[in-house]
Amino acid sequence: MVDLDTPTELVDGALTAMRVFAGYAGWGAGQLDGEVEEGSWYVVSGEVGDAFRGDTSGLRRDVMRRQPGMLAWHVNRPVDPDLN
Repeated sequence: MVDLDTPTELVDGALTAMRVFAGYAGWGAGQLDGEVEEGSWYVVSGEVGDAFRGDTSGLRRDVMRRQPGMLAWHVNRPVDPDLN
């Protein structure tokens, strides 16, 4: 991991890739914590390669498929099961 305040001459050649996520979701203070607590989000472990993957189009699917038990099944469920 590199501190983003590190002078570039100290990391020149050592850093081969970087992905930056920036934006604003509009959540209030503590809202995400509350949503995680109520089960609205799947919180799973990642692998080092996930953060630096070039093509992220299948990232969600791949991460979910390696989860244990029924959690892996959720990658295949329809958005609205009533339409199935």
